[in-house]
Amino acid sequence: MTGVRSRHQRTIHHLPASFDLRPFIRVGTPRGLTGRVVDRLREIDIHGHLKALALGSALLLALAAGSASASASSSKSNAVAPVSSFAQLEAVLATSIKQTQLPADLVPSLEQLSNVQEVQGSAYLHASCDPYVYNSEASDPAPCWYGSMTSTKTVVIFGDSFVGNWIPALDLAGKSMDFRVAEFSFPGCLTPFVTMTGSSPDFDASEVKACNEFHQNLPRVVNALAPEAVIAANGTPSWGPAGNPSFVSNLGKAFDEMTTTTSHPIRILLGTGPHLLEPAPSCLATHPGNINLCNFHYGPSSAFAAALQRDSDTIAADQLHLIPTYPWLCLDGVCPAVIGHVDVYADADHMTIAMSKYLAVLLEQALAPLLSGPAS
Repeated sequence: MTGVRSRHQRTIHHLPASFDLRPFIRVGTPRGLTGRVVDRLREIDIHGHLKALALGSALLLALAAGSASASASSSKSNAVAPVSSFAQLEAVLATSIKQTQLPADLVPSLEQLSNVQEVQGSAYLHASCDPYVYNSEASDPAPCWYGSMTSTKTVVIFGDSFVGNWIPALDLAGKSMDFRVAEFSFPGCLTPFVTMTGSSPDFDASEVKACNEFHQNLPRVVNALAPEAVIAANGTPSWGPAGNPSFVSNLGKAFDEMTTTTSHPIRILLGTGPHLLEPAPSCLATHPGNINLCNFHYGPSSAFAAALQRDSDTIAADQLHLIPTYPWLCLDGVCPAVIGHVDVYADADHMTIAMSKYLAVLLEQALAPLLSGPAS
């Protein structure tokens, strides 16, 4: 049916038509392992790592076929105790960037990683309020609710598929801090209010139309909620020197339209996260005895550093509060694929539910001073 798609199919992070899309292409996360292997073969072929991915994908397929734990419940595959402080996390990161052996108690396990519907953060979201699954919802966006269901204090989070990275953590933070979370996400639709043009196999003309409608109608719905805070989550990497100013101005536009004369929510941007060169699960399956080969490295002149600078430019121009997330995932320019015994990524950039929950206390600690102070 036109306009109805799978929530678990990853989409291209689209850019304005004037930019070259090729460096930013993402292929879909499929509904099952077989499609997932095929799509990952395509994805890594873009980066020139086809041979390694083929082996890793074959290993994942064999693991899933040969182990009953591949069908383990999501509660088991995502069970993890949150890290209690940033100092504790830094110590874990320092050890993690050096570890070479795949932990025997990896959470989720490689077998469980073969079922993206159970372990990826976006799986925490509900299809019933997803305009990517049901395009008609873009005309009147409806939130999914998380956090404390009895609270009268509302926090909105909006954006692309990276909303799924943080909803498990934000759900726990809301329950702990007594606020309810209104979640509005549209995978593949840009978080900044940029008018979309063109289409792709994973994001066709109906999705492009729905994305533009989502941008037009979301402010009305958010303003009616009179939220205490509005949080943006964004999954697009740097758009380069020519494109990043457009990102900054159009994200500011989004926040401005979700502010009224009577409602001045606190504006918060969750910082950009790493984009690995290949999906972590297949890399870990290929190199179980040398998992540091799967770590992501970046330097001052890298695209990731440019994305972090874009975050800083955005908060300065748009009067936002930035919660940097890369210090929770990286140390000294290295972002490990496994932190402690937790698999960080379900693919090349989307976090596992377990990793999001692992960071829940740190997110709560970052939000506390913002939500307790006056709105800006």
